[in-house]
Amino acid sequence: MGNRTEEVVDALRNWWEVKTSRPERLVLAISGGADSVALLRGLLLLAQDHAWAEATEFPDSARWIVAHFNHQVRGIAADEDARWVEQLAKRHSLSFEVGTRVEIATPLILDSEKVLSEGALRDQRLAFLQAAASRHGARHLLLAHHADDQAETVLHHLLRGTSLAGLAGMRTSQEFAGRILVERPLLGLRRETLRSFLSELSQDWREDQTNSENDATRNLLRNRVLPLLKEAIVHMELERDPVESLLQLSRHSRDAQELIETTARELLRISRIEPSGDVARYHVIHWQAQLPVVSREAFRQIWIENNWPRQGLGEQHLMKLTMFLGPYERPLTGDFPGGVRVTRRREWFSIERRVDRL
Repeated sequence: MGNRTEEVVDALRNWWEVKTSRPERLVLAISGGADSVALLRGLLLLAQDHAWAEATEFPDSARWIVAHFNHQVRGIAADEDARWVEQLAKRHSLSFEVGTRVEIATPLILDSEKVLSEGALRDQRLAFLQAAASRHGARHLLLAHHADDQAETVLHHLLRGTSLAGLAGMRTSQEFAGRILVERPLLGLRRETLRSFLSELSQDWREDQTNSENDATRNLLRNRVLPLLKEAIVHMELERDPVESLLQLSRHSRDAQELIETTARELLRISRIEPSGDVARYHVIHWQAQLPVVSREAFRQIWIENNWPRQGLGEQHLMKLTMFLGPYERPLTGDFPGGVRVTRRREWFSIERRVDRL
């Protein structure tokens, strides 16, 4: 086993061994690119350790579903990618599903040049993957994001303006829509590690030629911005890789964000008053003892707990919500995105979603 092969298999093994729940089925999102092919080949190697797989309840490959989404924006090349992934799945006796954008109900967003927006494509792909998981009774969806993807995500968030959670980047494990658990077991590995791993296996992959074009934001960051940052670091006479610097920022931000989230959950627990119908009430005094950043996170968690839509719930709304926590002067009422109403009384405040406000 080559050095890179061992590194990839160890990363996957460690990811699985720390999991608290052991799924019986796995859905693998496979585009045909190097990253997703590395995920598939690494899992296959891991499954070959039968004694370990049995001891850790690692699902047999017969319970894996290879899912490929054809965006249909690269013409013949996209169709060839789909056929290539199907053949790869068949070669390893894996179930295969393919979806296309025309099968997804999500509206398409077009710009002036009639090119699908990055967000629309991402949403449709995720909708297909979620549907595939549901059809097969699977909750765990594996994506092939790696450390370089994480750095690009953090940089994108940083340039756009973001919170501490945005600087933390993608999570290794993340629940989606309360039903699907998105897993990123390769998030700690670099792009070149995955490609070297495939080379050790003599495994080819599909190259998306549009990755060299800078129309998409991600490509622009990867192809132009990060090289410029590397050049700037050289001028600063530092021996740093900008990707590693961004990953360090992500790790520190994640640590801080997890502390804030834990404190916010505890705040909700100790301040919650017995609910009355659909209205949740909280003692203000506990909130007044907390830092504003914890209060904002607690409000955000209320939205998440209740599955209220968070589109439009920005930093300015979270800042406005903290105004309901100050010294009591008079009753206050405010309306927020998603039809949510907050009311402040002397010693408590209430929060509810009003159907008549939707």
